[in-house]
Amino acid sequence: MAKIEEKLKKFSYMVMREANARKKELISRAEKESTGTIAERELQLLKKAYEQIHESLDIIERDCNEEVSKAILAGKQKLFNRREEIIQQVFSNVVEKLIAFKNTDEYKNYMIERILRSLEEIGPGEILIYADSDDLPLIEEIRKKTENRFQLSESEEQLIGGFIICNKTKGLLYNYSFADGLNQEKASFLENYGLSFD
Repeated sequence: MAKIEEKLKKFSYMVMREANARKKELISRAEKESTGTIAERELQLLKKAYEQIHESLDIIERDCNEEVSKAILAGKQKLFNRREEIIQQVFSNVVEKLIAFKNTDEYKNYMIERILRSLEEIGPGEILIYADSDDLPLIEEIRKKTENRFQLSESEEQLIGGFIICNKTKGLLYNYSFADGLNQEKASFLENYGLSFD
């Protein structure tokens, strides 16, 4: 009986050792699978987090760009408005001085000289001079002195002084109005004083 018991013990020991080895193998395999699954899941979560971070960064960058663009646009609008105020102020002062100049003898002399010179420049033909209503009496005097060499008509647009002369026969027109001079000065004023936008 002792031999049987010893054989049983040996058999029991071998079964337990094999079971223990199998248990260790199963635990090891389970740990590897668990580690692999966890690593794979971590990788998926990291990838998703990475994508979300980049999406958020894109949104933030887009929002920042929009805010910067709005700020730039608002700044340009303010600058444009201020520029317009400066132009209005400067040129309204110029208009006031031109109106004051129109009430002097110098203006009368200027008109006589300018009309006589422009009649020579434009040449012979059917000539018409356009002027503001308040300049018509002065130009009528000059017309009589030139033996009615031209016709006279009131300008439809405000000239602020000066005149427009037209030779209908030759199809020529010269604008010697102060309004035209002001418009030309506005363009060069913006450039000369760095007020133009690029």
